[in-house]
Amino acid sequence: MRDHTPSSRVQLSRAKGSRLPANTVRCDRSTLFGNPWVPGEPSGLRIPNGSLQGKMDWYPPIPMSEILTPERVVSLHADWLRTGIPFLPAGLSGTDVTRCIDALEELRTAVLERLPALRGQSFACWCKPGSPCHAVTLMEIANG
Repeated sequence: MRDHTPSSRVQLSRAKGSRLPANTVRCDRSTLFGNPWVPGEPSGLRIPNGSLQGKMDWYPPIPMSEILTPERVVSLHADWLRTGIPFLPAGLSGTDVTRCIDALEELRTAVLERLPALRGQSFACWCKPGSPCHAVTLMEIANG
């Protein structure tokens, strides 16, 4: 990984010898900062399975009725963090809607509670530099 300026987006790497820079928070789906909306084909919504502490465990993605672009999942993530209203897959039963909303609200609360302490830090995700990434939203909220 390259050197970075404070509060920047860093791309994670599996290259030998690659390390997470100092003052950088990992925000992929191995953490609670991961974007629950999955782009591509098939697109989906992932909800946490279990504890929001440590390495995250997610249920398999719930399929979406539309193909979500990277831009769209970043927008869905930002809207959800700012408003608390999640975009859910079509056709869910009432029980599944409640389960998704409850899990996402718990996740959103945990993310928003932790972000102020990350002010000035950088955020690392797998997204390519210059491509849409939810890490930008996390940095904006953390830095107020």
